[in-house]
Amino acid sequence: MARKIDLRKLKASSQHDINWALERLETAKALKVDYMMLRWMSAMTAVELHGVWERYAEARAVAALNHDASHFIAEEGIAGVSQVSFGLASFVVRGGSKFFDFRSMADLFGKADRWLGKTNNPFRKVPQADVPYIDALAAIRNCVVHNSDAAKLAYRRHLQQVYSIRYAPLPDEFLNAKDSRPASPKRYHSRLAGLAVVLDRAIAHT
Repeated sequence: MARKIDLRKLKASSQHDINWALERLETAKALKVDYMMLRWMSAMTAVELHGVWERYAEARAVAALNHDASHFIAEEGIAGVSQVSFGLASFVVRGGSKFFDFRSMADLFGKADRWLGKTNNPFRKVPQADVPYIDALAAIRNCVVHNSDAAKLAYRRHLQQVYSIRYAPLPDEFLNAKDSRPASPKRYHSRLAGLAVVLDRAIAHT
């Protein structure tokens, strides 16, 4: 019998990583670390949070296929098989590569739909209002890491679409600043904290 992945443990581990990253930043604030250092830490924490989401998304897709492969088996016309092992599920999700690559939530939805079908796709349970924030986090991460013209353009576009910011500040300044909008995921806290709330909620829902 194929080994089943422990979903509760997977979720708890990813949510712990998110909380730990924020606690580290809050500790730095309490110690009155230099403002520019806090901005740098905010940017690096955003990169870390996006990494947590990437790892979780891959593991959750593998777990979904491992737990119920009926759609995949039917689509692939595989006879005499009722379950997919962890190893095979990982190979399918990674597409034979060393890691699972997805560029946006729409891309994630589409790939998981093909393996699981729309009705069994856990990522479609992410609240619709949170989807743009997760894509914005990816754009912020790319701008911090790559700082290419394309990354900066995508960063500015997402800030305008999600936060209604026309003139985008640098990512570290943007993340460290408080979000006072009524629609903020965590009003009167840093924008980074709001993005962390969104990720935590996405993990809980999936």
